[in-house]
Amino acid sequence: MRKDTVLYYRKGDQPIYGHHRDRESFRRSALQGCVVCNDFASNDDHNSQEDHGFFSTFWVSDQSMNVEAGRGRKMALLVRLQKSLFIDDTLNYDLGCSTDSMQTWSMILDWMKTCSRLHSRCKKKAPGKGFMPTRLLEISKKQLSVSRKQLYFRLVSGSDCPKESPYVTLSYRWGTKLLEKSLRLLRSTVADLEQPTLTRSLPKTLRDAMQIADRFGVKYVWVDRLCIYQDSTRDWHREAGMVQDVYRNASFCISALGAADDEGGCFFPRDPALVAPTIINMSGEHGEEEVYRADLEDTAWCAEFQDQPLVQRAWVLQERLMSRRTIHFGSKQVFWECAEAHACETHPEGFGKFPFETESSSSRSTEVRQKNSEYPLWKQLIATPIAPGTMKDPHARIHASWGAVVSLYSDTKLTVASDKLVAVSGLAKDVRRALQSYKPGRYSYLAGLWEEVLIETLVWYVKVGDPAERVSNYRAPSWSWASLDGHVLMSDSVFQKTIKLSSLFSAHIKFASTDGDDTSEVRGGKLKIFGRTCFIEATFLSDNQYSANLFRQIQYPFTVEHKGSQGWQPGPKIIFDTTDDAREELCCIWIVAQPAAVGGWQASGLALSPWF
Repeated sequence: MRKDTVLYYRKGDQPIYGHHRDRESFRRSALQGCVVCNDFASNDDHNSQEDHGFFSTFWVSDQSMNVEAGRGRKMALLVRLQKSLFIDDTLNYDLGCSTDSMQTWSMILDWMKTCSRLHSRCKKKAPGKGFMPTRLLEISKKQLSVSRKQLYFRLVSGSDCPKESPYVTLSYRWGTKLLEKSLRLLRSTVADLEQPTLTRSLPKTLRDAMQIADRFGVKYVWVDRLCIYQDSTRDWHREAGMVQDVYRNASFCISALGAADDEGGCFFPRDPALVAPTIINMSGEHGEEEVYRADLEDTAWCAEFQDQPLVQRAWVLQERLMSRRTIHFGSKQVFWECAEAHACETHPEGFGKFPFETESSSSRSTEVRQKNSEYPLWKQLIATPIAPGTMKDPHARIHASWGAVVSLYSDTKLTVASDKLVAVSGLAKDVRRALQSYKPGRYSYLAGLWEEVLIETLVWYVKVGDPAERVSNYRAPSWSWASLDGHVLMSDSVFQKTIKLSSLFSAHIKFASTDGDDTSEVRGGKLKIFGRTCFIEATFLSDNQYSANLFRQIQYPFTVEHKGSQGWQPGPKIIFDTTDDAREELCCIWIVAQPAAVGGWQASGLALSPWF
């Protein structure tokens, strides 16, 4: 958004510039994504500037822009640009009127070329060389003229395709449309799907995906609803167990990031001025024009990406982590995500940090680069925390990666509640394979947790202030995060300097599948743990958080009373999974102890219902 400003009054020697004349203009600018106007600290009691003819004003001092409005104050550092040329070493201001524009495709092709030629991590062959999905959609075309052609598709068997034929996958949202009205692979539709059909008969998102694949010269596309039988439980479970291989072996993944359903499509019209970085033109004291941008533009892409509809779909996390390359077609701009680069149209040269050094940027020893190449387990994703990489123990690093994935995954949404464990089944298989590569072993998977570190990871907890919900139909035992719908946190600190206060006596899981896949749905689960227990009396603090006031050992008539926080030292807290679980009297079994950041030790346990 181009913002022209006027010098309208002085405050002492400080020139003050007009910004927005009224509240509605300020609000509209924030909604359109202006980095200066959005995320403004709310302060409704702050005096408005409207008595000077503006709702918001700003002044510049020491290369910083200080904005004052009826809602509060905000500061942004200014980056000076060359006058009228908008030359910037890092950002791009030349955007087309659509995400299907020539400028957009030029960037996409450059990203693909760079990745294919230079990124060693992205060029690595996936396990199972020669893998082809069970079924694929084959694209054919009929040239109508030099500039016009018709695309057709048909369902084919992967085994009938030429060996190692390149194919692409589609990551998208089905939407809320009735399944009966959706084109799907069924026993009743397979014969029609095997016949060449014009792609214009497909929902827009699938139709656009065919166009994208054809643009890259790729003949085969994998789409879940058309390549997996939707009326065969047996076929669905078999294919769901192989989905990690489908995405891992694809040339790239097409992500319909900005589409809320299968009719949203991959391409969107846009006003370039509302997407490109904001240019701030200011008149100096002697009338000279000066051109700037806010440093906040460096990270503006993050909120934009996280607000896209597809990000909240639970299955997408596994699809993104498995794909060697993903092209995200957002509603405002296109993003690139691979193992060695993150970029978007406004940041074509890339952004973000990686938990390793690329060969082109590393000046460190070959031994260090080789050690780093073994980690991380998966590629770093756009707009997610940096993968944990400070641990020396490879087993701890792998388990910490799994904990980070659980935290991310738990904050997404599932259409089918029973898919909770299935949608990360492929990632769980990756963890087991990685653990076995360091040290052969069985590595039992217990409904989302690993037996090897079960005691340490039993102390996962629900985000404070955001209580979870327990699903009505059984999905996992209560001690598993998979039993809840809600944001779960699993700290990687439990794998370092931890003392176990309890021990595992036995663990048993009843699996839904009889094919030996322990990473899929479960029907039951039991744990037997031996450890010290105590009674706790607690009082409500907020939402799902209570304060522990009194501890009483069960075996002995010994009571410790705690009266909340002691100065700078926080008091003991209880975080309940759901509001229905909360109570003022409970039993606790102590699980682990760790060094506290403020000195001494802190113990964590499981809060149980009282049995008296």
